[in-house]
Amino acid sequence: MAVLRITKYGEPILRQKLKPVKYQDIAPRLPQLLADMEETCLAVRGVGLAANQIGLDLRLAIILLPDPKDENAKPTRYVIINPVILAKRGEKVEEEGCLSVPGLWADVARATDITVRYTDENGEEQVKRARGLLAKAFQHEVDHLDGKLFVDLVDPKLKPEVKKAIKQLRPKWD
Repeated sequence: MAVLRITKYGEPILRQKLKPVKYQDIAPRLPQLLADMEETCLAVRGVGLAANQIGLDLRLAIILLPDPKDENAKPTRYVIINPVILAKRGEKVEEEGCLSVPGLWADVARATDITVRYTDENGEEQVKRARGLLAKAFQHEVDHLDGKLFVDLVDPKLKPEVKKAIKQLRPKWD
């Protein structure tokens, strides 16, 4: 296992809409890739990590959902390959951050309840209804795979402030 370099705001791969992958094409390398992605995500205390955040053009992400009752418990891992959000319900504005924009937190509106279809790490198609933090994480990671970042969803009135903050934070990322 290895902790991988996380791509940062401004790197072109973060703005690419990633094409669906064939499970059988990635299956042989999946165990090592997922182990490395999980180790990377845990090392930086993240909740999710998309493949393009480690420089890979694969429509794949992981979510490590923490146990709200036990912060020392191992998080529940979701491997999402070719995810598609089928339905969104409700909306809540909450502070959000991103491993590719370290140090920046901003309010973003997300659906509170979603239904998502994806292929899991065993090649099985799943349809899952998610609420709360899991719904937020699914949406955040699917956005990555679509070439969008959470800063794109910030209230337009706050965008100049966000751009200024990114400009100030960027030198610290290297």
